[in-house]
Amino acid sequence: MAINSSDHLIKPLNIGLTSWQPDTPAIGPGNARREIRLNGRDHLEGLNLNFSWGVHQGLGEWHAGLDPHVHPYPECLLFVGLDSANVNYLGAEVDCCLGAEQEIYPFDEPTAIVIPAGLPHGPITTKRMYSPRGFGFWAVELNPVAEITWLGQGISTLSAGQLRAVPKGVNFAAAEKILRNKPIPATGKYAHQVKSMKSNLLIERGKYSPSGFTPEQLARQEERGKKTGERLGPGNADHLIWMCGKDLEAMDLNLAWGFCSRPGISRRGAGAHVHPVDEVLVYLGTDPDNIDYLGAEIEIDMGEGHERHLINKPAAIICPAGVPHMPQVTRWVDRPFAVFAIGLSGEYETRAFDQPRAAGLKEET
Repeated sequence: MAINSSDHLIKPLNIGLTSWQPDTPAIGPGNARREIRLNGRDHLEGLNLNFSWGVHQGLGEWHAGLDPHVHPYPECLLFVGLDSANVNYLGAEVDCCLGAEQEIYPFDEPTAIVIPAGLPHGPITTKRMYSPRGFGFWAVELNPVAEITWLGQGISTLSAGQLRAVPKGVNFAAAEKILRNKPIPATGKYAHQVKSMKSNLLIERGKYSPSGFTPEQLARQEERGKKTGERLGPGNADHLIWMCGKDLEAMDLNLAWGFCSRPGISRRGAGAHVHPVDEVLVYLGTDPDNIDYLGAEIEIDMGEGHERHLINKPAAIICPAGVPHMPQVTRWVDRPFAVFAIGLSGEYETRAFDQPRAAGLKEET
């Protein structure tokens, strides 16, 4: 059987799976018991990106005794719900401390928090849980590997030594050098970095959401459809939130999060397209008890030769700049699944590969 030349761009998420035992030092009761961590150096073909995903179901602090912490690069934290019928429902109340002052910023809806390089953040604490499924958490970092300096007090030298090996790239050298401040109520100093995601709803119930577009943008979408013959297909998202750099404090990042439940093509009348920047597409299931279960089978084309790949387990699809990808067809669905897209630019820009008449048109978001 021939091997597709783009096989190396399809990465099963379980290659980055880490399971934490309840007695793991400094892993608090609010943390996810299993996390997926992929980085550019080891998993993502050298991309300037690393990310993690986990489902949180417990109450309490996430990293007992270690927080706050800092990174030498920007990061975006996303707290998302798992109710595939309501993308705006988080199902929990969470506190996140920001700044050296450790100001407390509470929220109870899907939220993105922009963390500039060098800004202390943490602890994160799950205060209440309403959803029986828990909620999901993405950390998206613009660096090929995770680099963390923990500033908290409260872990022993022995515990720091035990943790030093996993995950890779974590630096515990400063763990006991800086005393942790007592968190204080928010003054609003960092409020601009805490973003409600519901104002960025792009697709709702399989159609473009009026709340996600200005009337002018909707008109341009309609005009684009007339020129290209493109329109949303049944395999597209039921609900989709999309955030670009303008929504994320000018961060060089655009992100989409949503749920799909129907078989079919994602866009009718559309073929492959390319981006001027790198992109990663992540498909994952919504069963919190089985992180390796997708519940669907997805067919996606990659490369100029339209090499066809079947995805039936959670996976990340790497789409390097200039490499054609799509169309995407969901062949069957037993359970709604989630899709997460990461673009390494503040703007989402695409060019049709198969349709000359659509060449040069910029995607409106």
